[in-house]
Amino acid sequence: MIKDEHPAEYLPQVVEDYKGNPFIEALPPIMPSAEAAVSALSVKPVYSEAERELETYYRLHSTMRLSRYFQPLYIHLDIEQRVSRSIRQGYVSRNPVTPQYVQRFQQIEQRFEPADFRSVRSTAIGFTMIGMSGVGKTTAIERVMSLYPQCITHTQYAGNPFYLKQVVWMKLDCPYDGSIKGLCLSFFSELDRILQTDYAKSFPVARNTVYTMMGKMSTLAHTHGLGLLIIDEIQHLSQAQSGGSEKMLNFFVTLVNTIGVPVVLIGTPKALPILQSEFRQARRGSGQGDLIWNHMKNDESWEIMLRTMWKYQWTRYKSPFTEEMKNTLYEETQGIIDLAVKLYGIAQIKAIFGGTERLTPGIIRESAAESLQLVKPMLDALRSGNMKKIMQYEDIRPISIEDYLTLHASHLLSAEDVIQITSLEEQAVVKLLEMDIPAKTARSCVKRALAGQKSGQPLGRVVQKAFKLALNLDSQDPLIEEVSDERDLRGEAGGNPYDRLKGAGVISDSEDDW
Repeated sequence: MIKDEHPAEYLPQVVEDYKGNPFIEALPPIMPSAEAAVSALSVKPVYSEAERELETYYRLHSTMRLSRYFQPLYIHLDIEQRVSRSIRQGYVSRNPVTPQYVQRFQQIEQRFEPADFRSVRSTAIGFTMIGMSGVGKTTAIERVMSLYPQCITHTQYAGNPFYLKQVVWMKLDCPYDGSIKGLCLSFFSELDRILQTDYAKSFPVARNTVYTMMGKMSTLAHTHGLGLLIIDEIQHLSQAQSGGSEKMLNFFVTLVNTIGVPVVLIGTPKALPILQSEFRQARRGSGQGDLIWNHMKNDESWEIMLRTMWKYQWTRYKSPFTEEMKNTLYEETQGIIDLAVKLYGIAQIKAIFGGTERLTPGIIRESAAESLQLVKPMLDALRSGNMKKIMQYEDIRPISIEDYLTLHASHLLSAEDVIQITSLEEQAVVKLLEMDIPAKTARSCVKRALAGQKSGQPLGRVVQKAFKLALNLDSQDPLIEEVSDERDLRGEAGGNPYDRLKGAGVISDSEDDW
């Protein structure tokens, strides 16, 4: 089966416009509430309080999980609703079981004759999202789109044969030079990745004009029922050759008007002059209103985001969330989510390396001074509130927790330490910590349990062996024989070892887990 491909399951529809349309009925259900959307969008990495007792090198690796953390805020719920409406409304006029759907193929081909490629009145139901880098535009749209399968396979509908591979959504980056041909080639390549087809080879640049490629792109979008086309980094259109940006924007409008494919444009403020001047009817990308995404304010949403992130601490001492912590992180990152999450992780790494083993406002400020130097001019402009200064920077350069860790790792980790870092060992130690085995004992027993063993051992087996070692540390034999009488363990461990292992999720009643 194709990756991200799902067999169609048709759901009953409440909205009258959506009934009897297999493209819509095969979609996941509409989110019934904001609470349901928050639950679906949230990404909470695995975390255990016991991990704070691990050795330094394990904890440093654990901080990398912050890159997967995602807390939905109001703006994310807004985007989820916009996407939900865009996809479904785009399909209303494209019902594949009607004769009109087939008849439109010839109309699409004819529409892309050079003489006919011109501005047309838009009925777009997409939207445009503009915001500085780091606020979370791309992360947000990718998280929302993860709620939808990319490809749905139809074989039968209403008792009749119906064979079609529906591409629900596609995300492309605008070519760096703003090239229309480059965008078309990206489209063919991405479609090939989703469907495992070979369209890209069928449309070589040398033998096809821009208009030919646009026509084929539109035909394929119609053939496979493309539900939503997302174009990121739209500010790259500023690099397009004379007239190129206008042609591409008009092409997006034609996709909407001719086929009904909603288009979402995402970019930095650098794209605004293009959208406002060359895109003569600015509302073409505003079927649901434009979304201008500024950096966060130091308000309730900022506090919610930080409070939910605050539990992810790997320092020995857990620092409480305070008003000063909240204000310090805001002052140093100016409400840019990407910077805030990364600075939070970097501050922990600094606290671990420095030996203080606790987060403080001072550690956060020092970490910002070291790691945010590249974006300092942008942050200073935001602090000033001077729009003239802010508009000088349409982008900010990314920072990396990984780079910070690599830069400082040589001061702490020896070659022997690095060799010991294995995900299996880390997981086994955490399991023992959760069963109240002291950290030093847990690490020693896991290493003994793994010594001389083949790679690829099941986690449960390693933990059981290490657990037995932990309960009989005076044994002369490093590999303890199977325990025949559980009463031998109760004196030292307290309780039934089997139940403790089962309660910790190490073993189950099913042999399939082994």
